[in-house]
Amino acid sequence: MYGPYWNYGGWAGPWHMGFGFGWIFPLLMMALVIGGCAFFFLRIAGRSPSKGDVTSALDILAERFAKGEIGKDEFEEKRTILLRKP
Repeated sequence: MYGPYWNYGGWAGPWHMGFGFGWIFPLLMMALVIGGCAFFFLRIAGRSPSKGDVTSALDILAERFAKGEIGKDEFEEKRTILLRKP
């Protein structure tokens, strides 16, 4: 009789702008979505895989040289390869 609002007698219910505070729920949802996107963007943007990989590879190489597993010539050669820009 009243259309799509079956149980509320023509009123959309408390979640559709009821009691004057209905504007807060869409606002909170937008803040949640924007905050989540910003969190993941900043989390991904903070990473720099190529820089981290080169640094850790250089650390491993220096550690192997310090332990005496590789010689100076091999160390210099591999360090040059690692520091070369792709």
